[in-house]
Amino acid sequence: MKTGSTLIKLAKHKVDSVQMLISAAERTREDIERKKADLLVAEKRERARAEADPAMMSHWVAYSQVLVAQRANLEASLVGVEEQLEALRGDLQAAFEEQKKFEMLEERRVSRTNASKAKREQAFLDEAAMIRAAKRHSA
Repeated sequence: MKTGSTLIKLAKHKVDSVQMLISAAERTREDIERKKADLLVAEKRERARAEADPAMMSHWVAYSQVLVAQRANLEASLVGVEEQLEALRGDLQAAFEEQKKFEMLEERRVSRTNASKAKREQAFLDEAAMIRAAKRHSA
């Protein structure tokens, strides 16, 4: 019966799938953090331009409001990704536990099979020894 190995393969596939999702979410988080850093650099650059030119300073307020909204959107996205990562980590833990459970069950099954086989072989050897002893004794 190969169902044990099949279940183990399925559990490993599930672990691998969740790990890929975690990797993708971590890349998304890194991308959002990079965008936040880029936004900060752009803000500093534009502030310096606005301070150098009084005509641009009047536009600075509107621009800074846009930056606040963009920063808030990035923060909300980051919170969402962190929540997703936390949920995926829980899924990964559960998938690992399931995989280990199947592996332990398969090890027990193999152990029982081997013990049964050894018991049958020993019974066969005992019977052969008894037949040989009986032949010697009768001869």
